Amino acid sequence: MEIVVVGCRGFGKVHLRSIRGADIGIVERDPKIRKEIQEQFPVVHSYETYEQALASDAEIIDLAVPHNLHRDMAIAAMKRGKHVTLEKPISTSLDESREMIDFSRKAGVKFMVLEQYYFDPSVREAIRAIKAGEIGKVHTIIVRDQRVYQKEGWRAVKNTMGGGALIDGGIHYVDTMLNLGGPYQSMVARSVHGGSSLQGEDNTVAMFSFSSGSTGILYYSWAYRNPPEVPGVEIIGSEGSIYEDPNTRSHEDFKVPSRTTAYGDLVMNGKKMNIPKYDVFQKEFDEFLKSVESGTEVPFDPELAHRDLSAVLDIYRQSAT
Repeated sequence: MEIVVVGCRGFGKVHLRSIRGADIGIVERDPKIRKEIQEQFPVVHSYETYEQALASDAEIIDLAVPHNLHRDMAIAAMKRGKHVTLEKPISTSLDESREMIDFSRKAGVKFMVLEQYYFDPSVREAIRAIKAGEIGKVHTIIVRDQRVYQKEGWRAVKNTMGGGALIDGGIHYVDTMLNLGGPYQSMVARSVHGGSSLQGEDNTVAMFSFSSGSTGILYYSWAYRNPPEVPGVEIIGSEGSIYEDPNTRSHEDFKVPSRTTAYGDLVMNGKKMNIPKYDVFQKEFDEFLKSVESGTEVPFDPELAHRDLSAVLDIYRQSAT
């Protein structure tokens, strides 16, 4: 089985280091970059154009490309009978998102958005503890991340991104919030531009009213100068609490060694929880490849990616009024 990574200059390198159990192909026009990638990773096939990759015998296309290209490139691959993975967000519009999901089903191919936060062991353990009632009835969930990003290239362009910081990095934290809180009945939010290099927003505050009766508070910023180290997740219940210890987070992406988990260790009622760790990037690829081989459902349902995008666009709509 071969998986072709399209867009291997940036975050695609994290994909390349995470793929196991499959031959790796790449699409790269520049011979210098192609040579560098081949020296770093076990690349079996190299294609100069996307069309060459689509015409090949490769079974899977992995898209790490600008957000506004997702729909056209994914549909083109599905028409050739290729299974498709792509980086979050699923798209920049709900119509395009729905079109990709529906087309993948019609074509009989696997389709998955690579949302590594969904696979994080701390998130999964927190969900288990909530369902087991180990901190009583949850009344408040806080999810946050803050930093300064001065982006260049396509990630600074609003039309290419489909927005700003929230639809890019922030959608990870939206996914965590909705996985912990469940469906929401209403939400109030505001996104603003706080001073980064982005054309789009870079600072968002949102409050969710969940069907369960709990409240979710989301804060996400690429314009927070000198940010403190605070928990990325806090879950407060009637009989206890769970929060992330930010000092136990793994390394950043592209660093050596690179990040392997989204969140650090969890603390429940003052005591560290013993949660076995694994590389979330490898986990999502391993489980996707297994679904292709076995013909079973993909591990991260694209409907969840559609849900996450819908929440982001809800926030954007409120901020525009």
